[in-house]
Amino acid sequence: MGRLVGIGGVLIVVAVVGLFLGFGAYFVEDIEGSGAETGVPASDEARAVVIDPACLWPLLDASFSPDAPPAPSQVNLQNCAPADAEIVLDGDWNRVSLQRGEPGEADFERRFSGVRFAHLSDDGRLALEAYDNWGGSGVFSSLVAGRLAADGAALRDIKVHAFGDRCNGGLAGAAMNAGGRLTASANMTPWDIMIEPFADLPFEAQWEAGKARFGAAFGQASSCAICCSAVTREYGQDDQGGLVAVGLRHDPGAAPSSEDALTVCLEDAVRQAAGADALVEAAERATLGPLIDACAKAVPN
Repeated sequence: MGRLVGIGGVLIVVAVVGLFLGFGAYFVEDIEGSGAETGVPASDEARAVVIDPACLWPLLDASFSPDAPPAPSQVNLQNCAPADAEIVLDGDWNRVSLQRGEPGEADFERRFSGVRFAHLSDDGRLALEAYDNWGGSGVFSSLVAGRLAADGAALRDIKVHAFGDRCNGGLAGAAMNAGGRLTASANMTPWDIMIEPFADLPFEAQWEAGKARFGAAFGQASSCAICCSAVTREYGQDDQGGLVAVGLRHDPGAAPSSEDALTVCLEDAVRQAAGADALVEAAERATLGPLIDACAKAVPN
């Protein structure tokens, strides 16, 4: 197992009481032992299982790399990191870093990953937010959902929902609604907001359609891995366990993410189209289009 380094954060653990399917007692325990609960008290018989980010590597590899082996149907949740990896407890994230050799050397290897708790239901359904970096500039995120095995030390019935690179469609958050279905949100750049009228088109077609429709403004909308906006794309769970986009959300209390006039205008366009519920659903997309056009026309040629 990798070397453990604590930096005053919270350690993700899953507590299992007896036959957990019968009792359903789970909680998130502080590294100092405070035992902060999520709703169900843990008994003295509870056993804590540390979630090791490296255990998710086979799942994440299969989601992002076409050359990776197929994803396993079950993964352990502990003792997966190589001995020379370093595990850091950082707030609500468990992070693992691995670096061998130096760039250019034959044995060079670098990987940085993290996992944090998103939801644990009383019937053992677990959702985790994860990110992974293979040594390049991209940091890609995923929502990993499954069901805890009876001993609480493994995850089975797994489904991985792959998201993007930070602001470029990266996972912004996840939860489970009152009906027991997963919900998630993904980051959007200002450019993603502008291209929303063409969201159903292939990327190459989006590019050509955007240039034709928006002119100079199309090239000025920010789109980078650290260019997040105050707007997110919201997802809900379908009957097959997949995630489907349900609309764009603007936080009414959020400040504009940039002082750039085009970004402010695009975020405000989502706010106006969303109405009181702050969510632009399918029926409201037609309202959003003209507002985006108005933002583009305001940009000097």
